[in-house]
Amino acid sequence: MTDSETITPRNLISLFAARSAPPTGMGHGDESIDFDFSDGYAFPKCLPDITREASAAAALRNETMQYADVFGIDELRDLICSYVASDGVQCRRENIMIVNGAKHGLDLACRVFIEPGDTVIVTAPTYMTAISILRTHEVDFLPIEQDNQGLRVDILEQKLQNALDAGEKLPKLLFDVPDFHNPTGITMSLERRRRLIALAERFGFFIVEDDPYRRIRFEGEPVPPLKSLDKNGVVIALGTASKILAPGLRIGWVIAADEIIERMAAQKSDGGTSPFNQRIMIELLRGNQISHHIDQVTVELRKHRDVMLDSLARYLPEIHVRKPEGGYYLWARIPQSVDADVLAALALQNGVKVYSGRKCYPLEPQENALRICFSYEDESRIPDGIARLGNIYDRLKKDGASENAIRAAAERLSKMGSY
Repeated sequence: MTDSETITPRNLISLFAARSAPPTGMGHGDESIDFDFSDGYAFPKCLPDITREASAAAALRNETMQYADVFGIDELRDLICSYVASDGVQCRRENIMIVNGAKHGLDLACRVFIEPGDTVIVTAPTYMTAISILRTHEVDFLPIEQDNQGLRVDILEQKLQNALDAGEKLPKLLFDVPDFHNPTGITMSLERRRRLIALAERFGFFIVEDDPYRRIRFEGEPVPPLKSLDKNGVVIALGTASKILAPGLRIGWVIAADEIIERMAAQKSDGGTSPFNQRIMIELLRGNQISHHIDQVTVELRKHRDVMLDSLARYLPEIHVRKPEGGYYLWARIPQSVDADVLAALALQNGVKVYSGRKCYPLEPQENALRICFSYEDESRIPDGIARLGNIYDRLKKDGASENAIRAAAERLSKMGSY
């Protein structure tokens, strides 16, 4: 920024973001954070006791203390086949690779399919960490808006046809979270899913379906996953234990055509996903404990969502929030009179950690919004945290914020990690 440029809240925040060190994941180890409504951490009281499973894994130390096969332990791959079959996904062991969480799967897909300058289709907004991963592969973004039924496939179809008619290079991948979308909470309709797969087949791109939340459903009827509708291998499905069990296990999986799995495995240079953690996952799946755990998490997080919605209606009545039928997040649209970037920065300075919706757009944001996570904080604490956020909002709306306050808050905000 030069001396002649006007200093505004947004360009101050952008300035510090550009100069900052890599994200530190600041939050749970920082005592100055009183209320964390930012990252998709598991609710601590729902973290499973894996003492028995860890003992079973330790007893197999010739397996669990060694390097792992790059594809994963065969028994876990077979159990994942059975697990996803209940969602209508038909696959074999050869269609599955175990990875270190779904983000690892996305990175591997990019390594296989993407070269610098290729285009990737995303929703606007989309999962903020996916944006960061895609940027490391130097992609161009084609953001497509959503409505209450999910990604606007009619708009996407027109843009693809226009590109084809103009002789332009077509996108290689589409990334989406179709169930309880991160960050908006929208679930894509069945009709849209079918049309999206038809577009992928017609225009020659692959769909990366990130599916961490679909079993955390509070009400309504489930919609079949994209992978269950895929007859021609155009969907690469990412699954994870992070939201249904524990993020610390770092167990995820990729489901795709055999040849795609083989190409992704060739890019996997980590010595294999931890066999100790894989064995714990095997024990939990084999004992059917995950279904019971998901039921527990769903009951708990439904209460969190409802308390947060009530609190937002009470303390921030001017914002608009969609009520999701499941998942971890609320998308809170803020009146234009209060900049969401500044609100998030000043909230952090006052001990409340939320994300500005700007982080969820690869290009310029289309909405002034916050992404608010309801998973981590206890339901008894949520009202106090939202009340404090409401007080900050009211002060900012009434008095604005000084340049020094924004600068200090922006510097702090730029160091936040995201999950």
